Amino acid sequence: MPQIRRLAREPEQFRLAISLHGATDGVRDRLMPVNRKYPLGELVAACEDYLQHKGRVITLEYLLLEGVNDATEHADALAHLAARLRAKVNLIPYNTVEGLPWRQPAVSVQEAFYKTLLSSGIQVTLRREKGADIDAACGQLRLRSERSRAARQTNVRAPEAT
Repeated sequence: MPQIRRLAREPEQFRLAISLHGATDGVRDRLMPVNRKYPLGELVAACEDYLQHKGRVITLEYLLLEGVNDATEHADALAHLAARLRAKVNLIPYNTVEGLPWRQPAVSVQEAFYKTLLSSGIQVTLRREKGADIDAACGQLRLRSERSRAARQTNVRAPEAT
């Protein structure tokens, strides 16, 4: 969090977006190893320092993962945190990627999460998935590119000796 504090003292004006993905240390520890070094309390204190010096809105990026951070209690904790920081929340439903353990929550769960934040007075956006039907959504395109590259390397034959 020292970098956020340093940024708060820079003369330039920046928009700060935090990849939060969990509003409790338990969830963040599971998703973001950096949380063990800089737990949520330190992150919040650094953000409050940024607010005090800059007075600019912070955006909290929150990736919605089925069964991991999409329950009502997670929405309530996020609403409390966002209110404390006067932050905007950007909800991003996870784009399911083959081979990875996470799944996107049902649309009804996404909407309920969104409505919980909205009813708490939080400025919130819910991103809509684009490109998943052609494996071009975030994460999917990279996986497809890596598989294609691996297939090309496998199919390349060594030159025959003469």
